Parts: sequence; structure tokens; C-alpha cells
Amino acid sequence: MGNKDSGTHHKQAATTREPFPEIAVNLSVAALIWLFGVLVFIPMAVRIDSAGLPVLISLIILSSFSFFFLKGFKGLGSVLGSVSTVLAYEWTRRRKGKKEKNLTERTKRRFKVALHVATIIIVYLVYSPLLAMMHPSINGIAIILSILGIIFTILKKDN
Repeated sequence: MGNKDSGTHHKQAATTREPFPEIAVNLSVAALIWLFGVLVFIPMAVRIDSAGLPVLISLIILSSFSFFFLKGFKGLGSVLGSVSTVLAYEWTRRRKGKKEKNLTERTKRRFKVALHVATIIIVYLVYSPLLAMMHPSINGIAIILSILGIIFTILKKDN
């Protein structure tokens, strides 16, 4: 891979760093809300009143968590694209044998799909305890939608 690919690699790395501070702050705030909610407030609400209070606390945590999570998630698409480009470049650079542009593009698509699937799984796992507290069937619908999203992401042609 020549200087042209190396320049593209550095541009992608710079593109990844630009929105990163805002994304990191929003996702960190969302993580703190989730941690306090799931590990402190929901168990406390169950202990105080196991009938109605956990649902109310879950809704409050879900809304505030979703606000910051979606705010941080907004810029994550471009970051995932940049990360997949950097990973594909490094993967093909370290591989022995043929180094062709087609291999880099295929590897980039594979990393992009893998990162998107991992993101869908992480989003489901994060929302699962909050949804299960409201009603188990809501959590069931969320897992079905997650599985459909994963299948759609894998089968999508223009990755």
C-alpha cells in the first residue's frame, strides 16, 4: 500500500477524532445514568414498592438515558465507518500475500458489518434491563427487532 493509502488512513483517523469528544461525553453521561439506574435506583424501587414504583423509575431512567444515548449515538455512524476503514487498512497491511484494493474494500465492508452488528447487540443489552422492568413482552419485542436488524445488516448489499 502506497502513500495514497497511508494518506487516506490518516484522514480517516483524523475524521474519527473530530466528533469524538462530544460523543464520548454524551455516552459517558448515558452510561452513568444507566449504571445508577440499573444498579441503584431500580433495586431500591423494587425494595420499596414492587408493584408500581419500578415501572415509574424505569420510565424516568429510560427517558433520560435515551436522551444522552441517542445524542451520542448520532455521530457514531461516521465514527464506525472511519474505524472500519482504519481496521481494514491495518488488517490488510499486516496480512502476508496479495495487497490489492479490492481486498481492502471487502475487508472494510466486513469490519463495518461486524461493528454494526456489535452495536445492535450492545444497544439491546443496554436497554434490556430497563425494558424488562416495564414488561417482559416489551423486552421480547426488542430482541426480535434486534435480531431482524442484525439479519438486515448482514444481508444488506451496500455495506
